[in-house]
Amino acid sequence: MNIMKLKKGFTLIEFLLSLVFLSIITALLVPLITTARERATQKSTLLDMQKWAEAMSSYVADYSIAPTNPQGGLNYEKEILDELSPYLKTISIVDWWGYPYRIWTGKGITKYGITIEDEKEFIFASFGRKGYMEGWRYDPNNPEQGFFVLNKLEDYEKDLVIWSSTFIRSPKNYIQAYKSKTGKD
Repeated sequence: MNIMKLKKGFTLIEFLLSLVFLSIITALLVPLITTARERATQKSTLLDMQKWAEAMSSYVADYSIAPTNPQGGLNYEKEILDELSPYLKTISIVDWWGYPYRIWTGKGITKYGITIEDEKEFIFASFGRKGYMEGWRYDPNNPEQGFFVLNKLEDYEKDLVIWSSTFIRSPKNYIQAYKSKTGKD
């Protein structure tokens, strides 16, 4: 009588094949998860920037001058927070990557190739995923060059910029959705 013993456990080959399979799945999923996380972070930042720009525009409409913040960086001791608090339900001074938003107001300030010439103007920016200014400059002869397509992870490192309530640097798909939603050109 031939009695077969039940085989228990994995063979070395089965174990190695399982590891290879899991490695391939992980290699495929990690970039997708990272990109999805960055897309969500950027979209949340853009929505916050819209709220800030709307609050600043309302302030300008009421006082005929932009709020006070000539040096750019935001912190909780800045006068601009008191000036804008009636216009913002919640105030976040950092973008969704954890870096401070930047706001420049006041005549003569130059950022992104733009010189503020009117007391009502402001520039509002997030420095993106890495938290430092990328060096992009606005070209008034080609304003569309500020809009970019999100093709790779490095595209989330690009600055997001609003100049007096208008996005001049952001993802193309976001600006198209914003224009169709608000009716702005």
